[in-house]
Amino acid sequence: MLAAALLGTGLAAVAPAQAMSGGTAVTDPDTAPWVATLALRADGPLLQLAGCGGALIAPDRVLTAAHCIDHLDPSQLDVHVNARVLSGEPGEVRRIRAAAALPGYQILPSPSAPDDPNASSARNDLAVLLLDRPVLDIPPLPIARERPAPGSAVSVFAHGTTGKPAPDFRNDVLHRGDLTTITHGTCQASTPATVDEHSVTCAQDPAGLITGCFQDSGSPVVQYAHGRPELVGAFSFGGETAGKSCGQPAPEAFADATAFRHWALGPLRDREPYPVGSARVSSTPRVGQVLRCTAPTWHPAPDTVEYGWATLTHVGPFTIPAPIGRGAELTVTPQLVGKQVACTVVAANKGGTVQVLSEGLAVNE
Repeated sequence: MLAAALLGTGLAAVAPAQAMSGGTAVTDPDTAPWVATLALRADGPLLQLAGCGGALIAPDRVLTAAHCIDHLDPSQLDVHVNARVLSGEPGEVRRIRAAAALPGYQILPSPSAPDDPNASSARNDLAVLLLDRPVLDIPPLPIARERPAPGSAVSVFAHGTTGKPAPDFRNDVLHRGDLTTITHGTCQASTPATVDEHSVTCAQDPAGLITGCFQDSGSPVVQYAHGRPELVGAFSFGGETAGKSCGQPAPEAFADATAFRHWALGPLRDREPYPVGSARVSSTPRVGQVLRCTAPTWHPAPDTVEYGWATLTHVGPFTIPAPIGRGAELTVTPQLVGKQVACTVVAANKGGTVQVLSEGLAVNE
């Protein structure tokens, strides 16, 4: 699937992240106001901070791809609804109060390249984000009751990368790409990755002009019934699973929202651990000292908690951790002098997996 996305705490998200090369700019302000954009809460322009897409499916919930929040800290993300022009329209901004990945969500390593995350696909790649406040002035996008048949017209709405060099590397203005759904057999024949027939539907542009690119997984795929849009899926993976780059014609796979409509709109009994507070490091980061990591409080509680350590690199508003050890304790070595270290805490339950990062501490001799 996709390459790692820098979101949340700057920790790497799992694979997928496709958006759009080609398509047309959406200039009508009444078209697709329900499009959502996930972004890191940090100092910097939204065009830089924005990551995956999504769709407002109820006043207080957004549907996106599960891999968009996998191993990320939801408390550090904002959701922008109807941010039509990222450089100038933040839209309705909400925080995330809870999140849940679809039961059975799984990253599927490619049979031909199991160690390459970009070649991976996914099954049940959907997640629901519960917002801290409802969005009351934008009508939610209804979820279709049936999967579109092969040969149906669908459209994807995304802010994704364009395949072009800077400064036009990303669609600042929301874009629409019109595609045609294809059979499972045709989709599976286009990639060595596993295409899960139960949870994935595929579509492509017959002319080959609209393709997936990195960023904006989770972007909504809709069909029009009697002139009204209905959500049929969320972008999951595409030509990168077959070794193709942005702009090269390939089918695009989207997680089927129609198959899991009742779950997406239901009570979401299994929700991922949500951090209350931050991870903390005790002791002074000097050579020979033993640092100890303390996890935040979680709600709901995780089934498992794992600890680790990393050195930190800062790139603009993003923090990039490089793992250096596991466990709740770390003995500071001379090799760490002059670097920033932090502890990571990974908490998981049936609702998903969250990874939080402590504040970085400079190591002295």
